[in-house]
Amino acid sequence: MKKNLLVLAFFVFLTQSSFAQFSYGAKAGLNFSASGNIKELMTDFSSVETAKGNVSGFFVGFYTEIELLFFYLRPELQFNKYETTFDNLEVGQSRLELPVSVGFKILPVLSVFAGPTLRYNFSPTVMNYSIDTIESDTTLGIHFGVRGHLGPLGLDVRYDRGLNSNEVQLLDNQNVNFGKVDIRPNVWSLGLSYAF
Repeated sequence: MKKNLLVLAFFVFLTQSSFAQFSYGAKAGLNFSASGNIKELMTDFSSVETAKGNVSGFFVGFYTEIELLFFYLRPELQFNKYETTFDNLEVGQSRLELPVSVGFKILPVLSVFAGPTLRYNFSPTVMNYSIDTIESDTTLGIHFGVRGHLGPLGLDVRYDRGLNSNEVQLLDNQNVNFGKVDIRPNVWSLGLSYAF
């Protein structure tokens, strides 16, 4: 019985992969500070002016997409730069990200997606403070969102959240321990992609 199930699963995989379509492209977008609370989403983006005030950074990158019969797999590689404010403390962060999305088209022009995000964090910068240590250069997160497909153009809105804390130790001008700040991402992003 197990052997039959394995043969059937292998046959389904081969059938789907024979119908697979590959595409690749470039992407860019804006990051917005997020409260992390879905209920506060309407407050965070109540107007264009409020949304502009919440812009915290940008991202640029490339992607490849493998379309199968009912879903698609989309690995991306992107450079991300953002700034976050913690109680009047500005923290700047650059990182290299590898989000891998599994998506499902609910309409020909609309899909939903989710997946893990692997990040490599470059050293953060903090205004008027030095950084003693960063907990980890690599972190893991999760993202989910909605993507619109209009020919070669794609527009997506996603929420991205770090799963594990990533604290930095801050030192003041006299190298005295000032405290720790958790720099894990908690952002909404609006992205535009173009398939070549």
